[in-house]
Amino acid sequence: MKKQLMTTTALVAAGVIASSGVALGASKPKLSLGGWFEGIVGIADQDENAVGNRVGLDVHQDSEVFFKGSVKLDNGISIKTRVELEGQSSNSGDQIDEAYMGIKGKFGEVRIGSEDNAAHLMTTGKMGSWATNVGQNLNFDVGDWIERPPGHRGSTVNRLDLGEGDSEKLTYFTPRFGGFQLGVSYMPSFNEGVNNTPELTTSANHTGYAIAARYDGKWDSVGIGAAVGYAAVNPAAGSDNQSDPKGLAAGLKLTFGKITIAGGYHREMNLGVDNNAGSGATVTNDGQTALDFGIKYDGGKNKFSLGYMTAEHKATVAAGDDEVQAAMLSYRRALGPGVQYRLNFIYGDWEGEDIGSADNNDGYAITTSVRLAF
Repeated sequence: MKKQLMTTTALVAAGVIASSGVALGASKPKLSLGGWFEGIVGIADQDENAVGNRVGLDVHQDSEVFFKGSVKLDNGISIKTRVELEGQSSNSGDQIDEAYMGIKGKFGEVRIGSEDNAAHLMTTGKMGSWATNVGQNLNFDVGDWIERPPGHRGSTVNRLDLGEGDSEKLTYFTPRFGGFQLGVSYMPSFNEGVNNTPELTTSANHTGYAIAARYDGKWDSVGIGAAVGYAAVNPAAGSDNQSDPKGLAAGLKLTFGKITIAGGYHREMNLGVDNNAGSGATVTNDGQTALDFGIKYDGGKNKFSLGYMTAEHKATVAAGDDEVQAAMLSYRRALGPGVQYRLNFIYGDWEGEDIGSADNNDGYAITTSVRLAF
């Protein structure tokens, strides 16, 4: 049934585009560049017994250059492409982040290529600190300074991603109707960027889908943004998964004048063998439940935000849960068009389920940065 649903969705999307009467563009496609560079200096104090000696004063960077192609056809359909080049190597060694094509018209938008799933894209911007942070990212950057100890399976990353990342997908977004929008993604395989051979069901999770709904509107003077999403996938043949990996995410964002508050819920289940359990370990990964909250004050050139998240990760049934808490207080000042100064106070606390302190760590950090976006 799932395969039939996704196959039908793909065929309908292709039919809509074909029936739109694609014509030659009125002008030649254009190529443009964008991106950012952020230079970060910070100092951290954390439990050395858990993670070993670490540099106190450190220098980080975050940078990316993206290439955008675009053209508008005579019939009004817009076609855009985006390829993102990372300024530093990721943990997976993948230098190209996302690379996809978007085809947009009165029928909505179809995206083809390496991109996040529809549920991820539609819910993340409504969820807690994702919707409110003005400095570094609470989800990604706490672990850059307060290290997750070995064996701890919790994560500060609170978004609907079952491990597919930016693997190739087919995604469709409907037009907006009264503030409502729907989205659906088909994920053939969780392997990314493999184009020289047909995908095998034994090599990775496969044949997955994601669906989501989003609303943006106002009630009197209050801005309302809400979203909910669900994703599921078939496990790789012969894997240790007991059932299909799946996940749910929901977020609510409210804006009162200069104040924005937001909350998010994220749950993932049946993820199979845990790759973070340590070398040679085989631990059932039942997934994580997380809550994320944030508040932002927009004072024009000066912006402030406070974010907090907490999560419990279920692993071995006999032991307890791995728990993580993180918070970030941030300040941002606009120095000019595309130029920002940022200051962050970071807290992280990792409490492991094992006896002793080997999988525990906690600490504080202060970071400051200048970010240039072009």
